[in-house]
Amino acid sequence: MTTEATLKIPALHCSSCASTVSRRVKALGGVSEITVDTESKLVNLTYDESEVTLDRIRESLDEIGYFAED
Repeated sequence: MTTEATLKIPALHCSSCASTVSRRVKALGGVSEITVDTESKLVNLTYDESEVTLDRIRESLDEIGYFAED
């Protein structure tokens, strides 16, 4: 099942941050679309819940220092 989610990540400051976050999330598999906006500090995702969970995506970002707020 395809699901959409938005994460707010305060540590997004520049295009390098956006690229790092995007690459990390895409490497998990199951993510069909990701947009990262450093101005609003938002990450918009479309992913397949049968392949990856939102918790796993959050955990993966936490591992590299990009903590999502609720």
